[in-house]
Amino acid sequence: MKRALIGICALTVISGAVIAAQLYRWVDENGKVEYRDTPPPSSAKKVEQRRLGGGTVETSSLPFSVQLAAKNFPVTLWNAACGAPCDQAREHLARRGVPHTEKDAQADVEAYKKLTGGIDVPVLYVGSNRVNGYLETEWDSALDIAGYPRTAPPGARPAAKPVAAAGPRPTVKLYTHPECGNSCAEAKNLLAGRKVPFQEIAAQEQAEIDELQQVSGATRVPVLLVGEVVTRGFSPGEYNMALDAAGFPRAGGKP
Repeated sequence: MKRALIGICALTVISGAVIAAQLYRWVDENGKVEYRDTPPPSSAKKVEQRRLGGGTVETSSLPFSVQLAAKNFPVTLWNAACGAPCDQAREHLARRGVPHTEKDAQADVEAYKKLTGGIDVPVLYVGSNRVNGYLETEWDSALDIAGYPRTAPPGARPAAKPVAAAGPRPTVKLYTHPECGNSCAEAKNLLAGRKVPFQEIAAQEQAEIDELQQVSGATRVPVLLVGEVVTRGFSPGEYNMALDAAGFPRAGGKP
């Protein structure tokens, strides 16, 4: 299975109309911050409502069977600039002529991380059926069950266009220490290899150690901070996922 990173949520698409996706943030009675795609209970405090950008495909000109599938099992693609898996996901839906909504998983990475517990992309929703990552057979199975055609029907409109990254890329910081060794060296090499501009903070002085403690909850290095997304230790996969989510291009790739 091919996957890269980020989040999820379902958006209802009906014939000739789209209900905009919303994300709600509130504080419950125990003081805990909650993120949901459904309205909060009446007891919620400090409620915030966010509209999430995306592209949609209109269904009113499609065959009735396709319109019915889109009404009963709306398709939402959570995507990002993750390279081949995200491109293949988009091409798969276009090849089958599936009307869908494409959502930008980079729009609010931290909120989706809290909402879903992960940052993998692509993620496909067919109705309430969720498919993580891109695997052609799994995607075809989910779409077949929902009644979508195997090939684009005559007169089908183009699939949703990719969603542009939301705003400028976030600031990147790497917390290290002179005695960190290979882990810190490999972390710096990965960032340099992807040509990611970053600020290295060597946690030696007390002020820098305190900052590291506040960011990661510990003083172990390396720690990567991409915007508000914290990655502790060094793992090439996790570092690349965090950078993909923020819109940084892979070596030789496009943002």
